[in-house]
Amino acid sequence: MYTTARIDYAKNQVIFYAGTSSTPTQNASLVWSAPGLSTTFGRWQFAMWLDFTPAGAPRAEGSILYPDGGIHKLPPGTINAPVSGATLGDVGIRIGSVRAESFQVSARTGKPVTHQEITQTGTWVKSAALDPPDIPLRMIPVVNGTSWDAITQIAKASLSTAEFNADGLFRWKSRHRWEVEPTTPDLTVTSARELSSLTVREEIDACRNVCSAKWHDWKRVKADKSTVKRAWNVARIDSLRSYTIEWPISDDELDTAPPPTVSDITGPDGIRFTIEDTEGSATIHGMVDVSTERKDGKLLLTMYNRGYQTVWLRGRGGGPSVSMTTPSITSGATPAHCWATYYTGLSQEKYGVQSYDHDPDGWVQDHGSADALAKSLATVGAFPPPLLQDVQVLADPRIELGDVVRVVDTTGATLDTLAWVVGINISGANGEITQTLTLRGTRTNGLPMDAGLTPDPPVRPGVESA
Repeated sequence: MYTTARIDYAKNQVIFYAGTSSTPTQNASLVWSAPGLSTTFGRWQFAMWLDFTPAGAPRAEGSILYPDGGIHKLPPGTINAPVSGATLGDVGIRIGSVRAESFQVSARTGKPVTHQEITQTGTWVKSAALDPPDIPLRMIPVVNGTSWDAITQIAKASLSTAEFNADGLFRWKSRHRWEVEPTTPDLTVTSARELSSLTVREEIDACRNVCSAKWHDWKRVKADKSTVKRAWNVARIDSLRSYTIEWPISDDELDTAPPPTVSDITGPDGIRFTIEDTEGSATIHGMVDVSTERKDGKLLLTMYNRGYQTVWLRGRGGGPSVSMTTPSITSGATPAHCWATYYTGLSQEKYGVQSYDHDPDGWVQDHGSADALAKSLATVGAFPPPLLQDVQVLADPRIELGDVVRVVDTTGATLDTLAWVVGINISGANGEITQTLTLRGTRTNGLPMDAGLTPDPPVRPGVESA
């Protein structure tokens, strides 16, 4: 069975489809009017509640939160197309001409009633701010270590930054943050003393004008789906209780999705539940949540009975009760290693060829993304911005790595400039806090002019030419 909720901004309608066709418009539908969809702009929130009548007919209702705070209810409606049983297996979202901030599917024990319950107002606080992703993945590389290790790898590969700020907010900023010269600061800092001198460095070592980014091409690598894990367990799962089966899993085997609930396991993927521990007991759908987890070299299959009656994990006719495919890469197959290169000719004229190779450790898997990374590296590195070291400022705990600060010194170096914070050093002694920053300029000093220098002639003056 397929159920679909469609928001049509052009027609000011919300449509709910339900039926056996994978094409929504070929199924029966409910249509609600939603005034203002086509003329009101801002952040919308749509909520739908789906359940079934005792006869198995799908029933839906909804609620719309408008950008101005208004609420529009979509009254309950029923589609007269009963189904004998169904399990939620796949969830998808399609977006056209709009942006989606989040998408959530929840299995609730009861229908939310108030608007606060529907929108979950006050039950959670947004604790992350993420830039839009722009590097697609075809295959997740093998990762060892903690979740933070994986986040660090991805950040290095994509030239991004990942951090928790002083308030516990997680921030992910992409490489694009460095591509636009800032015009306003996050903070203004004042020198703790007169800056009689500054150490400003513009090293040739920082120049990169021929940059290459590596990427892995997985298009011709096929998956081996010959490994199947099965179990013949017969297990009783009481209401609101769980049951887990585990298998050993090698590093060569990839992650596997939970098997769907089926009436009879005839294929490589399936799991079967019944109401009674008898051969003729009917298969029950939609009562048990099934999940898979990879942990400590084992594949864990967990079944949670969210209903109010006992169910049984049981095969049919002596067959397996669980069957799962654990895919792996075809033996000996590896992705092709490719490079994308970008160079800046003007920088090469001034500084010579300064090359840099960026290896994302398998996290970049298409030429377009690799080319964009190489271009970003060469654009930023073609003419290195100045580095301001050991800038002592009045201590300010709000300063964080990656901030744009305006540095002001009105008497010493008469400095008033914008700079990126790339280093922070805080120390304390005798009850005083000292904060020293390492700053990188937001703009370059321009082309080297060699002012006041007289180049040596190619040969000793007066030498006759050949």
